[in-house]
Amino acid sequence: MSIFDRYNDPRCNLEEHYHMVLANPPINAAQEEEWQELQAVLQSGLLDKASNLRKFLEFVAEQHFAGNTEQIKEYSIAVQALHRQEQFDPQSDTIVRVSAHTLRKKLEQYYATTGADHPIQIRLPAGKYVLQFERKRSTSMPPAAPRETLPALEEPLEGIPPTSLPRRIIWGCLALVGAAALLLLGSNLLRHKQSGTQESLVSAAKAAGNSVPAEPVGTAQDRAIRVRFGVTSHPYVDVAGQTWLTDQYCKGGSTFSHPNREIQGTDDPALFQEGREGKFQCRIPVPPGSYQLQLLFADTAGDKEAARQVDLSINNAATAALDIVDEAGGDDVVVGKVYAGIHPMDDGTIHLDFTSDGSFVNAAEIAPSNSDGGLPLRMLAGPAMFHDDQGNTWLPERFFQGGRRAFHSDNLPKAANSKLFEWERYGHFRYLIPVVVGKEYKVRLYFSEGWFGKNNGGPGGVGSRVFDVYCNGVTLLKDFDIARDQKDGMVLVTFDHIKSTSHGMLELSFAPDTNYPLINAIQVEPED
Repeated sequence: MSIFDRYNDPRCNLEEHYHMVLANPPINAAQEEEWQELQAVLQSGLLDKASNLRKFLEFVAEQHFAGNTEQIKEYSIAVQALHRQEQFDPQSDTIVRVSAHTLRKKLEQYYATTGADHPIQIRLPAGKYVLQFERKRSTSMPPAAPRETLPALEEPLEGIPPTSLPRRIIWGCLALVGAAALLLLGSNLLRHKQSGTQESLVSAAKAAGNSVPAEPVGTAQDRAIRVRFGVTSHPYVDVAGQTWLTDQYCKGGSTFSHPNREIQGTDDPALFQEGREGKFQCRIPVPPGSYQLQLLFADTAGDKEAARQVDLSINNAATAALDIVDEAGGDDVVVGKVYAGIHPMDDGTIHLDFTSDGSFVNAAEIAPSNSDGGLPLRMLAGPAMFHDDQGNTWLPERFFQGGRRAFHSDNLPKAANSKLFEWERYGHFRYLIPVVVGKEYKVRLYFSEGWFGKNNGGPGGVGSRVFDVYCNGVTLLKDFDIARDQKDGMVLVTFDHIKSTSHGMLELSFAPDTNYPLINAIQVEPED
């Protein structure tokens, strides 16, 4: 049996296991803590449905505790842990690298959620197969010194008798409190001045007989109104920390819930497992101004193409007839639709009317925008947010199909905003990015080679990853090689005047030539 099978055998206790694994027992306290943390991960259920990842982790952990980390090689992992043949060729079989990427991601996710408060956390550095057991530093404050240990003043301050010193200290404290109060008052006055938009929103909501929460002040994304349709009983907070309101603005039709559907193209499947369908009308209150409306769909009913046509009218004008399954290429796939230059009507609301029996919608986002091309879209290739040094917000990845993710926080490019490159999507994949029909966009693609090359501790180099990139069927990049073209560890490629399809999409496709394509971040900006 393996050391892990033996450990789980009731006849084997922890001390006996350590004597078996390590060359020089007994085990010290630090190694015992590491072992206990490893067991916590293995017994958490994190890898229950990923036998290869469990075998990978068990093997590299066994070598760690045995002090044989120098023997951990790609070949030894493939043959001894993943049961590949002795003729294993890492150039043609990427099982070890793919498993390492995925295990690294799962460990990161585990310590961002379940294991966040664990004093020891297990890491698998990018480009390496040796485990690291990181100890979190304590963030608790040291206990205050007892009053009797504070030194007393031996001499009074000039002009102030010793008996009046406490009064001076008290007045000093009061002065500090007063200054803090003034700062707080100034902040509140500024917030009150900025709250005109919020008050207008509340007034519009009251006029329509609806209620909305206070609107945050900030960027267009901060000031967006987001609605989740369906049988929701409470607001929903997505992976970006954005709040989606309950279904409170619509009449007619019926609600639906398909909670067991697996949704492609989002890290927030709950947004798409419920919705409203049939013929219904929505009146969403907003302050005066110009807006971008984004509607979100995923057909979870399992119908065939053309069986559910969505007929939509915005502000009493016929707008679209949509076949969501046809546009997505299948069921349970996220599709977005973007409409710009939307203004509230005389009643202070935006009118959405769904007029066919097969209509449905899952969610809607309404954000201030004066551009005919809508708002810029900036997104990472992972479930994270980032604020760059220009004040821009990068959202979690969305509208993706296929491929896998990897996360590596070490060995990032030596360039500004290097956190843009922490996440990557690799494999066979594409994006269906919704934009305004007929408009042109500037598209920026961000790449960093995080695996191949000596700088990453991995094999190969130039020529190890070559791929093509297409947009709406037109070639953007041919025989692209990140390792060949990168400077300071990254490549930024910009394309101008990219026009949407007739369905209002930018279809970005990544096709392999040698090994898998990858992408770290994408930016799409309207060219007005």
